[in-house]
Amino acid sequence: FAPPYIEGDAERELGMPLRLTSDTQVRTVRKSVDENYTQIIDDLKGAAKLLPPMPMFKTDASKAGAFALLARCCLAMRDYKNALLFADSCLQLHPALLDYNQLNPADNIPFEPFNEEVIHHGTSRLSSALTYVTYGQVDSALYRLYHTNDLRLQLFFQHNRDGSIGFRGHYTGTAEPFGGLAADEIWLIRAECLARAGESDAALDDLA
Repeated sequence: FAPPYIEGDAERELGMPLRLTSDTQVRTVRKSVDENYTQIIDDLKGAAKLLPPMPMFKTDASKAGAFALLARCCLAMRDYKNALLFADSCLQLHPALLDYNQLNPADNIPFEPFNEEVIHHGTSRLSSALTYVTYGQVDSALYRLYHTNDLRLQLFFQHNRDGSIGFRGHYTGTAEPFGGLAADEIWLIRAECLARAGESDAALDDLA
């Protein structure tokens, strides 16, 4: 657990312990947030050079996945220029998006695991209070932001018996939250970076 990356503070803020050797005699120490991110970025760039463009199975690593994670990391660092470059590199390999018109909102969880948007499949283990729609609640103010005809209202959310709203749109195909990488996120990253670069028309094209 570490503070977020903030330029100017990241060099002095303590991040995660960084261990790069299996030698048990070497003492493990916490590195700065900047050193953590530098190591992650360097590892991902190195991996991208060695990995196949696309995975044989969506639980495998791939070049598309490395680019997607690089885009996410650079966005977290507010490095919008490189986030845009890595998002674009990922989308050249994996641009596929789901057609929500083809999904059945009557299904308990409408999304199949390993669907065409998924770049790398992963799940997040959370407590039941956050995992299951009967417990986890969505802010009604957020829910009201969606247009009444928006398909995401039916696909992502479920009304609980107590009147609250639960989230159910996991790309795992189960009640477990999705913790992997998917093309929809990368399209949004590219759109945000284009908008921040003043290219509003290109950003809107990505969102269309």
